[in-house]
Amino acid sequence: MPGKELSFFAQTWVLFRKRITILMRNKWPYLAALLIPILAAALVTLFLQDFEALSCRPEDQVREARSLSLNTELAIGANIPVGPSQQQVDNLRDEYPILEANTSAVILVNTFEEFQNYISTNFSFATPGGFFDGDTPTFAWRGDYGVQFAVAAQNMMHASLLNIPIQTAYQPFDEPWAPSAGDSLQFILYFGLAMSIFPGFFALYVNVERLRNVRALHYSNGVRAGPLWLAYTLFDLIIVLLVSAVAIIIFVSVSSAFYAPGYVFVVFFLYGLSATLTAYVVSLYTTSQLATFAFAAGGQCSFFLLYFVAFMCIITYIPAADIDSSLDILQYTMSLFFPAANLLRSLLLTLNQFSILCRNNEVASYPGAFRVYGSCILYLILQSAILFLVLVWYDSGWRPAFLARKQHRKEDLEQVDDMDAEVFTEAKRIDGASDQLRVKHVTKAFGSFVAVQDVSFGIPHGQTFALLGPNGAGKSTTINLIRGDMRPSEGDIEIEDISILRKRAAARTHLGVCPQFDAMDQMTAIEHLRFYARARGVKDVEHNVDQILHAVGLAPFKNRMAGKLSGGNKRKLSLGIALTGNPSVLILDEPSSGMDAASKRVMWRTLSSVSAGRSLLLTTHSMEEADALADRAAVMAKRMLAVGTADELRKKHGDAYHVHCVHKDAPYSSDQDMAEIKTFVRNTFPGAITEERIFHGQLRFSVPTDRTAYRGDDSTNGISSLFAQLEANKEKLGLEYYSVSQATLDQVFLSIVTKHNVLEENYARAQGQKKLGVWGKVKRGVMVVYHNA
Repeated sequence: MPGKELSFFAQTWVLFRKRITILMRNKWPYLAALLIPILAAALVTLFLQDFEALSCRPEDQVREARSLSLNTELAIGANIPVGPSQQQVDNLRDEYPILEANTSAVILVNTFEEFQNYISTNFSFATPGGFFDGDTPTFAWRGDYGVQFAVAAQNMMHASLLNIPIQTAYQPFDEPWAPSAGDSLQFILYFGLAMSIFPGFFALYVNVERLRNVRALHYSNGVRAGPLWLAYTLFDLIIVLLVSAVAIIIFVSVSSAFYAPGYVFVVFFLYGLSATLTAYVVSLYTTSQLATFAFAAGGQCSFFLLYFVAFMCIITYIPAADIDSSLDILQYTMSLFFPAANLLRSLLLTLNQFSILCRNNEVASYPGAFRVYGSCILYLILQSAILFLVLVWYDSGWRPAFLARKQHRKEDLEQVDDMDAEVFTEAKRIDGASDQLRVKHVTKAFGSFVAVQDVSFGIPHGQTFALLGPNGAGKSTTINLIRGDMRPSEGDIEIEDISILRKRAAARTHLGVCPQFDAMDQMTAIEHLRFYARARGVKDVEHNVDQILHAVGLAPFKNRMAGKLSGGNKRKLSLGIALTGNPSVLILDEPSSGMDAASKRVMWRTLSSVSAGRSLLLTTHSMEEADALADRAAVMAKRMLAVGTADELRKKHGDAYHVHCVHKDAPYSSDQDMAEIKTFVRNTFPGAITEERIFHGQLRFSVPTDRTAYRGDDSTNGISSLFAQLEANKEKLGLEYYSVSQATLDQVFLSIVTKHNVLEENYARAQGQKKLGVWGKVKRGVMVVYHNA
């Protein structure tokens, strides 16, 4: 049943439903994403016990420093050398009664030398210091604890010299920290790190979907990039919305100290959106789920901590007059690029840390002002919009014209002088043809390596076209170019007159693809087919799915998870996906690999029944399959070597009869007997080609169809003459039996690749490809990523 192109939002809903299906079988990442920030929000409120909202009054934003003297804390652990008389020790104890509790606090030294030795030996214990009232009064103090020890030691000496009680205390200026700043900063730090982690869980599925080629199969079978990323974003935003709402509810229920919690909720939600999209972008480049989570969650945590450290450095080290402007610079630069920076800024604002909410000793009146929550909200919206566009751009294949430059060098392109006439004719034909699939002079190069060179062919409706070639011939690259997974360096591909380069999404709506890989999602077989039927806009989904299940032989396994199907049944499911929605162009990349012989023939019958009215491109290593299905075939090895119907290829590249002879004494035939047979063949059939080796009494040779007559007798030319000569000499040559056949497609294929001296991929690399160094491998990897973007 044919489908139709869905609207943007209709396809978004189909993809959203798919994510719900996946959720039913893989809940743990989403539970972790939900519970980690909510539990953190509940636990960090313990730091806000008895916490009161900070006002902008100067006295509320400072902490009074302690007064220090020998009557208070400085007497604890005191060790004071004094001299030279006991009277000075007694006076000191009378002056500071607190020293009586510590009998060893004051030590008598009788001479100045003894005083010096004591200080030198006990410099780390002489607290706060000591003095010697000799001819030259001298005092010493510990210099590793601020100025308060110097003040205390000097006060002791002055009181002794003047014999007047003097009480001196040292008190620093008030500290610019609110009394509860330590607890509130811990609240911000721990909750912020939990919020930095949870969006990383959303990247796990989208990463594995890409690595398993599920998303590539989606795009090849009618799914568009915009609806896909919108559906995935909306699905994950449900968790973000719950986390943001529950966290704010917990906070406001515990304390009334939060400034404008409604705006904080908006920032939390937009942060979740931006961080989720950031995680999606990270998933495009990572090679495993672990790496994806590490970079997505670890990156947000790193930027959160970086902003926190920068903020604290400004508060601590920047002159007071420049703090506000420095904080603005930090916000307007770092927060512009990193979502976590805006999250931290909102947490600092809502608790009015270090008076950043204060405007002339008053709390900011409008929470949405740019210097309050406004900049956070604006930056997060901009980040989300840009990141979403990056995702759609990356998967849509659009590029500015100046980036679509040629990526190969002219000297690397071979000059093709031995092109077959049929290949040349096919290339000329498609320039003005109306074929539903047209590959027009396509070249694909990765740097200096040319994978596909000037390939042209067309497939009209109702025709099956087989693309053949050895390993490394460029077949899979050509398929990827037609699917739109890669961009050609030169040329164009048109599907139903739509360029895959200029309108990739529109062209793909006419494609059905059965890829070489089995891209299975976490769904059953029937759920896969339902999803693709809905994505293609099929009206009667259940009827269409039921027909496909029976057509490909998957009805007994429809409720089995796709990942648990056998290899052959996975291929059947991939074929069923390609047939869903009745696409006009069907691409089958080795569809029968992994199937047994019986299943192959069932699949062949299915393909024969659905090929009418559609263009079908088939790549296969099975010449039997190509012979059974293809109306035309082409052999390629980077470029097109031959093209035509099977009979046309046989006539040009395999126009001979192939004879297999078995001697009556095989496998114990003598070399002399076999030499006589070989001599007979060469003398009887002009132009006959015999195999060099003889295997245990067996000989194979081929005779051109126009050379079957006995030498000197052209009147009996033909297969009858071949049989006549063999039959007449059967007894003489000692033949047990013989067989005569026309050239198979296997033999035609071997003839073509041998003629063009084509080697398989591994052999070609071993013989002709220069070994790449580390830089060469990096360069090629970058080029592959660039071309696939």
